[in-house]
Amino acid sequence: MTKRSTNPVAPKSKGLVYLEYVLLGLCLCVIALRTTFTEGPPMQSTTVAVNLSDNVYSLSVSAVLIFSFVLWFVCSFCSGRFSYRVTGIEIGLGILCLGAIIAGFVAADKRLAITDIAVFLAPPLMALLLVQILDSQQKIALVLAVIAALGVVSAYQCAEQFFVSNQLTIEQYEQEPEMMLEPLGIEPGTFQQFLFEHRLYSRGVRGFFTTRNSAGSFALMALFAAIVLFAEKFKRFKSDPSVRLYLFACAGIAAIILCSLVLTRSKGAFVGLFCAAVVFAIARLFGDLLKAHRKAILIACLLLCIGGTGVVASYGLRHGRLPGGGSMLVRWQYWHASAKIYADSPLTGVGPGNFGHFYPHHKPAAALESVADPHNFPLSILIQYGPVGLVGFLLMICIPLWKATSSMPGAVSAKTDTPRGESRTLATVFLIVISAVLLAVRPMLMHGAHAETFDVLL
Repeated sequence: MTKRSTNPVAPKSKGLVYLEYVLLGLCLCVIALRTTFTEGPPMQSTTVAVNLSDNVYSLSVSAVLIFSFVLWFVCSFCSGRFSYRVTGIEIGLGILCLGAIIAGFVAADKRLAITDIAVFLAPPLMALLLVQILDSQQKIALVLAVIAALGVVSAYQCAEQFFVSNQLTIEQYEQEPEMMLEPLGIEPGTFQQFLFEHRLYSRGVRGFFTTRNSAGSFALMALFAAIVLFAEKFKRFKSDPSVRLYLFACAGIAAIILCSLVLTRSKGAFVGLFCAAVVFAIARLFGDLLKAHRKAILIACLLLCIGGTGVVASYGLRHGRLPGGGSMLVRWQYWHASAKIYADSPLTGVGPGNFGHFYPHHKPAAALESVADPHNFPLSILIQYGPVGLVGFLLMICIPLWKATSSMPGAVSAKTDTPRGESRTLATVFLIVISAVLLAVRPMLMHGAHAETFDVLL
């Protein structure tokens, strides 16, 4: 757990401290809500009730996050004790906003562009807000504990899908297929029904998310949170044996989350876990050497990414597909059509959220499916936000990583830890608030929530 330095010269006012606790609770409620209720993938039409409600849900959550950051900034600035921690995200975020404005002006569907920009900018603003308000080890541990706990909840959902609900859903669909297809706006006998049945009969385990890769990615984040909590307490094990129960709990949580990762069968998540383990081992063994040559390593990584992209593109152009199964064939169809779309608007992009309008006009004749995203995040940003937006997005990642690798060890937080009793009280209050919000909000968002029983909601 990284110990961040704070500015002891400008202590925060009591009102601002209370406001930051409220905003922290709000951010944790949003994290919990987005983890346990994820909207469907974006579609071109908003006439379908499901997609319309998803758009309203996304915009509402994004508006809450944006408003929270603006409220903190204004109140902190007006308090006369303004203190801001520079993260490195700011430069990239500013460039990304510039690219979003340029692309938004040329977008064919400007309403959709505004929606996409708001949804896209909200998470970085929440990250900036959390950096400012996580000014003690207890707050950082609280966020990690919430993420780890949500990992257990997601693991339970994965296990329930694997052992029970997937088979029940198949049986219900076979008895009354129209009951499932109609709310989704899928016409019987269409290619969309074929895709729906393909996903249904694949028995994919995805937790509360829309894809297995998404569930696997969140499982990785929750696993890392549990590991950090374990490692932080393990340092105190010799001096304080009473943390033994805490260590067992963290280890058990990590094991449960790891089991859910196995159930998702997400290849990307497994590769990510392996790469993270390798990078961690290298950093532990050769940390000083990496810091001394970080500039050369960064350049080598960039050249490797560029070279890898060139190799993939060259193979695809020669063979008309990527190596692998049918999923790699359709990925190449997405990317090949995306290159044609980008060639039409190389400087500005087609506009945020507007990819789905252009893909049907450029997709290969053999491609049956129309998608609203090329299934490649950097490529999606390049096409929709233009090269300016892509540069901003990459800087949002690279600059904080550069700062993290160049920071000197031993920075100690100026804020002392709160007593254990206060820490438990804080955790209990946030536990009650988050649980109450989920029990109140999730049933209103879930379609057919009136049919849910209390045990399912709980």
